[in-house]
Amino acid sequence: MRSFYQNWKLDQNLPLAIFQSKDMSFYPHFHAEVELVYVESGSIIVGVNEEKRQLKQGDMAICGSNDIHYFESKGLSSTVIITIFHPDLVGKSATWPAEFRFQSPFVSAGRPELEPIHPLLRRIWQEKSEAKPGYPLFVQSGLLELCGLLQRHLPVRSPENGSGSRTASKKVRIQQILSYIEEHSHEDLSVDEMSERFRMEPSYFCRTFKKAIGMNFKTYLNTIRVLNATRKLENSEASITDIALECGFGSVRTFNRVYKELQGYPPSVRRKENM
Repeated sequence: MRSFYQNWKLDQNLPLAIFQSKDMSFYPHFHAEVELVYVESGSIIVGVNEEKRQLKQGDMAICGSNDIHYFESKGLSSTVIITIFHPDLVGKSATWPAEFRFQSPFVSAGRPELEPIHPLLRRIWQEKSEAKPGYPLFVQSGLLELCGLLQRHLPVRSPENGSGSRTASKKVRIQQILSYIEEHSHEDLSVDEMSERFRMEPSYFCRTFKKAIGMNFKTYLNTIRVLNATRKLENSEASITDIALECGFGSVRTFNRVYKELQGYPPSVRRKENM
């Protein structure tokens, strides 16, 4: 499975998931489903496409269909409500928003007209959790009201304008780059090779990549390699050395160092946990 493109397996009859998460960190990824992130307490860093912001209590992030987004909680503490739903719950389009774009993916706290958002999320969560007769209708009606509030009170723009077209083109290119990295992460990839493949100057490639993903190319590549290695540590009996080489690390020493930097502990600890 591609790690950057997340396939949510939602209930076909009610394609929505809502849950609470604490101190969440997640690498850059995208999916067809819409993802709403509401901060109940504390603060968390959220990146959406080329924008990045530290959100605090009452703030919200809107990750539309196929928006590249990520979460960082290093040195921070937070409790957030995550709502993920298929666009056809709020319309006939395969994406949301479709006919418009929000000028910013971030919603700041303190706006009276948007105060119903938190109670709405809690109501949707309660209906989904209790699953009483008729709950799908209440969940969908709550979601429609929530999306209607956002569309009514947040600044929007047409997706056809020049800047919107350029942004969409950039997003597609970044998705193509992420796809290539995922499929070839076990190879000896470099900035020069990636720049040549995607017809970009190396310096421009580095700037564009970091702005969109929130980390440099090497860090992202190592993140994907570590994620692949973790799956192998959990699900195979291959040696740590073999896993390191299979996942693109030049030596087990480099693998141990990078794994500990990103995970906070060496790969041997993960292996022992699954023995």
